[in-house]
Amino acid sequence: MPTMSELQERSNALFTDRLSGRAATFDATAPPRFHWFDPDDAADAVALTAQMAIASARSDSVEGGLESALDLAESRTDLPPQLVAQAMAMFVTHHRPARRLVKPRTVRAVPQLFAPSRGAGTADEPRTPTPEDVLDYWREDPFANEHHEHWHQVYPFAGLVPADWLVWADTADRAGLAALLGAMDATHDWPTFLVSATPEEIRDTFFDLVNAQPDFAAVLRGLSPIAYRTLFRLNDRQGELFLYMHSQMLARYDAERLSLGRSRVEAFGPSNWAAPIPESYDPGPDLPDFTPRGPNEKLPQRDIDLLTTWHAALAAAIGSGDLVRPTGPARAVDSDRLGEATEAAAARLTGLDRATYPGIHNFGHNMLGALPDDQGEGVMISTVVAIRDPIFWRWHKYVDQINTAWQDTQSAYDMSDTPPVVVRDRLAGPPQPWVSPDLVLVSTAGLAEGADPTALLSSAIGGAVFDSPVAAGPIAGAAGLEAVDELTTRMTDSTLSDGRVITHLTHDPFALVVRVRNAATRPTAITVRSFIAPAAEAGDRTMWMELDKFLVEVPAGGRAVLYRPDAEFSVVKKPAETDPGSVLEGEGDPNDPDYCDCGWPYTLLLPRGRPDGAEYRLAVICTDASRDLVRPSGGCGSMSFCGAVDRYPDTRDMGYPFSRPFADSLAATLLRVQSAAGRSLTIRHVET
Repeated sequence: MPTMSELQERSNALFTDRLSGRAATFDATAPPRFHWFDPDDAADAVALTAQMAIASARSDSVEGGLESALDLAESRTDLPPQLVAQAMAMFVTHHRPARRLVKPRTVRAVPQLFAPSRGAGTADEPRTPTPEDVLDYWREDPFANEHHEHWHQVYPFAGLVPADWLVWADTADRAGLAALLGAMDATHDWPTFLVSATPEEIRDTFFDLVNAQPDFAAVLRGLSPIAYRTLFRLNDRQGELFLYMHSQMLARYDAERLSLGRSRVEAFGPSNWAAPIPESYDPGPDLPDFTPRGPNEKLPQRDIDLLTTWHAALAAAIGSGDLVRPTGPARAVDSDRLGEATEAAAARLTGLDRATYPGIHNFGHNMLGALPDDQGEGVMISTVVAIRDPIFWRWHKYVDQINTAWQDTQSAYDMSDTPPVVVRDRLAGPPQPWVSPDLVLVSTAGLAEGADPTALLSSAIGGAVFDSPVAAGPIAGAAGLEAVDELTTRMTDSTLSDGRVITHLTHDPFALVVRVRNAATRPTAITVRSFIAPAAEAGDRTMWMELDKFLVEVPAGGRAVLYRPDAEFSVVKKPAETDPGSVLEGEGDPNDPDYCDCGWPYTLLLPRGRPDGAEYRLAVICTDASRDLVRPSGGCGSMSFCGAVDRYPDTRDMGYPFSRPFADSLAATLLRVQSAAGRSLTIRHVET
């Protein structure tokens, strides 16, 4: 029996080999490239994940089960190597015993995927610069690309297998189980079997039937909806988070563009699907398996016609408030169902009509990746490297507009359920926007190791001086902490595991400090939510980037000084990483209830800003934690982007309150709501 360390070494080598497409025994007659955005390819990957989970569960020991699962993955030389890698990644992410294997980080395993694409060219073929070159460092950032890759592993649109097979066998719908078992063996009377069978007998029978299938993926493709949803499920609020996560990426990319004097992204949507695409993208010599796309390529008319039809169906659903089902009454539109219809969530799980909503997002990825002339294998086909291409962002601007169009049909939040706490807009005189004395930014670069910043600040700017302004500069009584009106970013170099040096964005460490007073005579639990946006675009709710949300209880009638360092912000992947050349693997604890490896890169938490300083707005909104049901901060990768846990840890709409139009201007809203406030700040990019 192999040891766990031997299994981890084997898993690391196998994953690296398959992800890089270097499988020496790969059957050359099989499809040469895996397209995650193709529903058949994705279904095949999920089928292999299910088989690996079953192989693991059949063994009497954890080590024996993981060995069997790896044997299975290694044997599938009939499948594209990248498909096997995706299946392994989902296996480790979602199958609890497999978390011990600790999937290797892509930036460490296959660093060439994160090589800069632009070179100087050659004397014979010099490269022609493009206007988009200036954003290459951001689109090709290793951490940003890993984030996008991993999110799609956590939220597979084809579905997730059960977390516990015995619990599944005990609780699954019996009609669905009969249909599932009957799809693999139509000669047996499964309804009668299920009347008296124990959960163990049901589980083991299902396992035996799966192992007897010569092509389990084909069986899955033929399952009826009731059978399919008995075996698979979508993650909690998966459709909503699909839209929200990508919209947040887009807001950050837009902010980065503004920092560099570029305009915001122009959507690649119905008005220009027939037009030439001026942006080109060549992934460079280190990604030879992906083809370049030259300037001014055009979608074929066949693709334009399909996109137009699918767009019209989504627009009609937003207008009517109903999504079409193949049978029965329509399903009311909400953010979750709209995301499912837009991406490509399996129709057998959503109940929506697949012909009407086949997944315009996913098919658009593949159409753009196929340019030119339907012969391309561009980066848009791969979640690992898709965001490198400027067209990714134009495509997602269109997808975001679908979401925004629906949100605009909703009534503004009245925000009447705010908690009885106060974050002041001004210490004296009439309220003014964007000058809150209770929102303090603190440079933490000088904080001594082992110091307690919360205790220091509670004494230094709370207590007897709670009603005094906090002047910029070193904070008396809080050694190593300095109040600032300006945050700073810079470019830095890192050496990847293959020795190549890349230059990437980062920022100097800081913390957000919020002074809050409880006006109630009872302790009050609140969720503190913070967002940032470029000052010039602060009137556009889609430009607000989430920074943090956390739970805290304020004593009855008391005052609190809340300290939140940037590395603990809820959008950030935990633990925070600053160097893609020395990334950390997961802990591999299968029993960690907070297990998750999602999150936005710490290094890209802030937009770049400008050398002369760019003005931003910061908004903090405190909501009633008894309504939010936000969990205390733990080891989860990101409370804002998590998905490996069972339930999304916030009952409010994602991005609240920026997920709907405001009845008044944002500034007026913040002044009206006593538990919310805003301030201005500057982000300066330090040239190095």
